[in-house]
Amino acid sequence: MDRGYGYFEQFDEQTARMYRFLELLLLWGYRLAANIISRYVRSPARILEIGPGTGRLADILSRRGYYVVGVDVSLPMLKRARRFWRPDFVNGSSWALPITTGRFDAAVAMFTLHHWGDHESSIRNVYESLKPGSVFIVVEADADRVGPMGGHSCDRACLTNVLSPYFSVEFLKSFPLIIALVRN
Repeated sequence: MDRGYGYFEQFDEQTARMYRFLELLLLWGYRLAANIISRYVRSPARILEIGPGTGRLADILSRRGYYVVGVDVSLPMLKRARRFWRPDFVNGSSWALPITTGRFDAAVAMFTLHHWGDHESSIRNVYESLKPGSVFIVVEADADRVGPMGGHSCDRACLTNVLSPYFSVEFLKSFPLIIALVRN
């Protein structure tokens, strides 16, 4: 990981190659997130995915009829994500989303919130990108149940503190994940 590019983690080419294999191990989690999105947002809705990585969740959602835009800071990850032809992928960041205000019916951040760095501006940008009454689904490894995992997880308090200034927060649990369903 290249940590010299600002204050966030940007995945390099080697990490992006390795992540293609990791996504197979996490496929159950991507399917779970897609099922939750389908429960709260009907297709053909517009979905913003912040940090789509290699694009697996965006592809699953696109195949279900959603229009998905994935925004990621890592060009090597986006290069791999573009193997899927349906979602649109854009190079950008959570704290400076290149997105029009009020454009999306839902947003999702899967295993990425802990990478964002400046949470305040990032959460504000997600909030502003959503239409009124939309949902934002955050999926992370549950630090309360599996431990801190070297900073690659969140717990209930962390997610509440980060999300509550802009959203009302409800938690859905599915071991070993913590899933926040938040509404604006």
